[in-house]
Amino acid sequence: METEGKARKSPQPTAAALSSNSAREQNLPIPGPQDIVIAVMGITGSGKTTLINYFSDFPLAIGHDLESCTLRVDVWPCTLPSGLKIFLVDTPGFDDTRKTDTDILSDIADWLNVAYSNQLKLTGIIYLHRIQDVRITGSALTNLRMFKKLCGDDGLGSVVLATTMWDFAPDGRGADREKELMAKPDFWKYMIEKGSKVFRQDRGKESANHIIEYLMGKRKLVILDIQHEMVDDHLNLHETGAGQVVANNIEIQLRKDREEIAMLKEELEDTLAKDSEEARKEIEELKRKVDEKILKSEEEIRKLHVDKEQLRVQMEEQFAKEKKKLEKKLVEQEEKLKEEALNIKILKESQEKDLQIQMLTLKLQMNERWYQIMSSTQCVVS
Repeated sequence: METEGKARKSPQPTAAALSSNSAREQNLPIPGPQDIVIAVMGITGSGKTTLINYFSDFPLAIGHDLESCTLRVDVWPCTLPSGLKIFLVDTPGFDDTRKTDTDILSDIADWLNVAYSNQLKLTGIIYLHRIQDVRITGSALTNLRMFKKLCGDDGLGSVVLATTMWDFAPDGRGADREKELMAKPDFWKYMIEKGSKVFRQDRGKESANHIIEYLMGKRKLVILDIQHEMVDDHLNLHETGAGQVVANNIEIQLRKDREEIAMLKEELEDTLAKDSEEARKEIEELKRKVDEKILKSEEEIRKLHVDKEQLRVQMEEQFAKEKKKLEKKLVEQEEKLKEEALNIKILKESQEKDLQIQMLTLKLQMNERWYQIMSSTQCVVS
């Protein structure tokens, strides 16, 4: 089938090669229209990196101190047990406390738009959910609605809903939660009716491979609604189905914050009349914090009013900043390794630092390739 063409081979780099400047010049494999490309999505901590690591040609062993130096979307060359070469797309986690819904949607939309504009279509999407979660929070529900709109009804037929963390689910409760997810319209029922398939990611690499094989077996390339909306119909991000979900949620929060401000102003007036200095300061501080929330929400709304090209420019500016941070971190880690390598007693720690340098160098190289693609008409990469 068209999507089963083998991707270009990517030999495992040596530590020496990755730690050298020449590593930044080497060519990583990049996905083309003939390759199998599967996106992995889900909330933060749902197991995306773990799943990708089962097959990645490069280990994704990146510490928390390096997370802020990575691009929002990464594409990793992978090899399945069968020897088939594919690409897995690592996306920012929904419900991430470090990023807003607008930022997450913008990052994913930008990559999808550039990919679609360069004839690169997804083979499918794996959406991961932690089965041990007792309930789906309000923000998680919002992100699930955003995901449904991002895919669209046609796109949902190429989605696998995979439950993870079965080892941490109380005995018997995991199956009950799975049934609840599948039965409720606000959760997965609608998606299943539109063709999404439920799997358990509970056997490590074996079940992950089973999920990927299922998506490849569908023999269908998918175009998501947000790609049609922004690339074909030239809509702004806030006009897309996914953008409207985010905008509506921000507007609801804005109304609540404005109501709170009005109440605080009344309390402040009453307090001033009573001449209570301590209470006045407390209310003014609360008012200041709510004012800040309102300004941030208004900024999020403004950020949604971008078209495909404006979104791309924003991502290029973001890349330039992150590239600078990444290069600085790389230099710092290389210098630290040189210092620590002089002490044989901490050889193990030095080896760990060496791995960090390898991954930083690899990330820098991948980020540079992404920037080159965004600035040209070639096929999209991470």
